[in-house]
Amino acid sequence: MEYKDLLKAHLKFGTTKEDIIKRKGYEKILENVVIAPCWKHDIFAKCGFEVEQVGEKVFNFYSNQISFSYIELNRIGAPAITDYILALGVTKCRNLIFLGSVGSLDENIKIGDLIVPKYSVCGDGASRYLNDNLEDEIFKKEYPSKEITDNLIEVFKEENIGYHYVPNFSVDSIFAQFYFIDKIVELGCKTIEMETANLFKCNQLININVTALFCVSDNTVLNKSLYSGRTEAEDEYRHKVRYEVVPKVVVKLFKKLNK
Repeated sequence: MEYKDLLKAHLKFGTTKEDIIKRKGYEKILENVVIAPCWKHDIFAKCGFEVEQVGEKVFNFYSNQISFSYIELNRIGAPAITDYILALGVTKCRNLIFLGSVGSLDENIKIGDLIVPKYSVCGDGASRYLNDNLEDEIFKKEYPSKEITDNLIEVFKEENIGYHYVPNFSVDSIFAQFYFIDKIVELGCKTIEMETANLFKCNQLININVTALFCVSDNTVLNKSLYSGRTEAEDEYRHKVRYEVVPKVVVKLFKKLNK
């Protein structure tokens, strides 16, 4: 399947590129874009940007040096990310950063740590809709774009910020994932979340610069899951990282890409 095939299918049933843009509120999407399933756009509140809401879920950030759009999904999982990512293919978007929380499957990756996925192993069902024959994608590796990911890692090194560059697993169910944790660890995955295998698969069609940045919210192998075990201090620390460190990294990355 190619992206043009998807667009032809839309047109067959009366939908144009302009209709897609309007449907998603993408009329004013900029070249640099951040997308986040759950994190609010206010993580950039202290960065000195002028902010304009230009769509139901889209906020544009402006400064003298850089500008970017922030898509605040308020939805989780691969089906949600599929529609919003594929629609970016008919916009001006050229650089995309995914921001979100991730669970650790390694004793040495702590709550609040920052993660750059080396690749994401597919554990979702939505990705099969990106294949001509609905072929299952289970356990296939999907990769972020090399150029933007290399630049992201350079930012961490230049700013002397710690991070982990590890294999990730994208799952469909938080509740049911625990039954399969041992299998996922056997695959070599060090973290687990719900969207990026699909995100990277979508990008094979729309072909923009895509990477992801996670903050660890829990650690299943240390009995500190989303359901139990986390301390108040750990929650406070990860929120501090989300609001103070992540925005700094994103802004520096966009500045580097815009040179």
